[in-house]
Amino acid sequence: MRNCRQRLVGVPAPAQKQVASLSRGADRRAVPKPPPARAPRTTALAFLCPFLLLAWLGCGGKSTPGDSEVLLYQEVFVDPARPTPRTANFGGADSRALRTVVWFPANSKGPFPMLILAHGFGGLPEKFDAFARSVAREGYAVAAPAFPLTNQNAPGGHEVGFSDFRNQPADLSFVLDRLIEATATQGHPLAGKVDPNCVAALGHSLGGATVVALTRKACCRDPRVQATVLVSAAWILHTNFGPDALLAGPPPTLLLHGKEDRTLDVRLSQQLYEMLLPPRLFVAVAGGGHSDGLESQTEPPVPPRRATQDATLAFLRAVFAGDVSGLSDVLRELEREGHEVRAEGIEMLPRH
Repeated sequence: MRNCRQRLVGVPAPAQKQVASLSRGADRRAVPKPPPARAPRTTALAFLCPFLLLAWLGCGGKSTPGDSEVLLYQEVFVDPARPTPRTANFGGADSRALRTVVWFPANSKGPFPMLILAHGFGGLPEKFDAFARSVAREGYAVAAPAFPLTNQNAPGGHEVGFSDFRNQPADLSFVLDRLIEATATQGHPLAGKVDPNCVAALGHSLGGATVVALTRKACCRDPRVQATVLVSAAWILHTNFGPDALLAGPPPTLLLHGKEDRTLDVRLSQQLYEMLLPPRLFVAVAGGGHSDGLESQTEPPVPPRRATQDATLAFLRAVFAGDVSGLSDVLRELEREGHEVRAEGIEMLPRH
């Protein structure tokens, strides 16, 4: 494990019908609608944004409304080397455009450990807003790309873009390349903000399959990702990335799954937990559905989001700052609150 230059604030067989419901974007639990995206202030550094594709998109950090502790940066990264396939309602493109939102602490210099988020089918970066701001306040840079054909606003409709998830692991690696390039570029709004030696990935639902492939399939493995958080992950789709079995070993993985999830059964994450080697952790979130642990925008957070945030932050601190005892304390507290908790091998995480 590489040394992190930390700037932390504080220390059963899967059913095919579940895959079908995922591809339709079915989730029977209501999730509060996130606030509409706001245009960040355009700065004198606007010339650094060559790929602005949306009228409201701009360069420069801007504090999110009502939150002076977190800055927001947005950019569209374009990969000219890989095409966007045609769908029934979209003619395709010669490149892949990845609108990416980055949240980072406003009052610290950095560099910050990076958590990159992979949204689910019909997701958007903005749906992570409250969760991402909570993580950023604790000393992390959080980045979320909108995948070209599975995001809510995909051209032609995300409903016909499901199969493009096979291209999403490479999208994450490309975005990570661009973020690391930006942090090393003097004068860029993200200059010095991202620690390239401290990278974790979180995947939700279909984005969970993306992160599984990014870290556990021969086609797509990116060794820069040192830890993963999988939330209601559709990992059973991993065979779409090749016939090889999932890598059972590193990186350390935290699995979170709502007990009341009606889209993907909680037993799927329990099954994956059994397949992985330690360090491994599993939290079945009491009262949680498929998306509210990440996408609820209510403040103070609803219990499923609070449990998801607490577990994620404690896991990241253990991985990047060696706070294993803090992780143990949070897991015990989650268990006292009625969440099902399993953990093995957390003592193997490096202590600093």
